[in-house]
Amino acid sequence: MAQIVPPTPVLDIARGIASLDEDIPRVLAFLGKTAIEELGWRRLNKSSLIVPIQGTLNGVIENYVLRLGFAAYRKWPPSAQFVNPDTLAYAHPVDQHHLPILTSPECHMHPNYAAANGKTLQLICCSATQEFYDTAHPVEPNLIWSGQNTFYTTVAAIQKAMASFYGGRFAKL
Repeated sequence: MAQIVPPTPVLDIARGIASLDEDIPRVLAFLGKTAIEELGWRRLNKSSLIVPIQGTLNGVIENYVLRLGFAAYRKWPPSAQFVNPDTLAYAHPVDQHHLPILTSPECHMHPNYAAANGKTLQLICCSATQEFYDTAHPVEPNLIWSGQNTFYTTVAAIQKAMASFYGGRFAKL
């Protein structure tokens, strides 16, 4: 199947917040939970969600913090970034050791990706993240984000990669 370059996401923060407000109860019901705190998740502000993620390598469990942003959501997936658990932000190269090494064909981690527009960013290279589209990444049409998806599609894609393609933690620089 031929790959295409989808359009760049358009920000609509008010719509993103409203969509997140609608989707949290749907996702919780799907997961059999009544509150995000039951999952260890928390809302940093109206447009950000913090999700703990774990990876296991050689029997050792390592904890990570995933920050989802909803500035272009639901038409586009949430932005997704692994962050320093103390600052809840990411600055390369000092925070690179807070990123997992992921080598899944569907979800690959780039600590400092050089985009075609000249910007560099952390890129969880997965069609379920906003940054994937921000970088004008080619994608097969059947993998393009659908407005029917929820943010849990993003969380599940990253969790799946962590379960099968986790290669440890990036080195501390």
